[in-house]
Amino acid sequence: MLVYLQLIETAEDRSKFETVYLNYKDAMYHIAYKILNHPEDAEDAVHQAFVKVAENITKISEPVCPKTSRYIVIITETTAIDMLRRKTRHPILGLDEVKGIQVEYDGDDVLAPHILQLPDKQRKVLWLKYYHGYTSHEIA
Repeated sequence: MLVYLQLIETAEDRSKFETVYLNYKDAMYHIAYKILNHPEDAEDAVHQAFVKVAENITKISEPVCPKTSRYIVIITETTAIDMLRRKTRHPILGLDEVKGIQVEYDGDDVLAPHILQLPDKQRKVLWLKYYHGYTSHEIA
């Protein structure tokens, strides 16, 4: 919780955030887990949601009220859905999963035979970059 409190300037807002944290952390985890179906991903979503709450703590007037509850639920749901969209857009593949790529080439392209002669690791990088659309940062 100390990480979140460092984002908040006033003592009053810190106290408000502590109350929000203690009252909603379990509910937020359950909401995120229901969407993501993975415990570690749900924890990451809750963390990101709490960062958003800490950044916007001044928008919360009462820490424990139906309005705050709806606000927390919406932030948690949108954070989890965004994570799910990112995962489905670029599924995480380890290099072990792309082991043994079989590439057949019957055309007359000059570049393809040279790519096929590359070591396995280098071909995997090209495959992740150009076939699956990963960025260089994601591949690294």
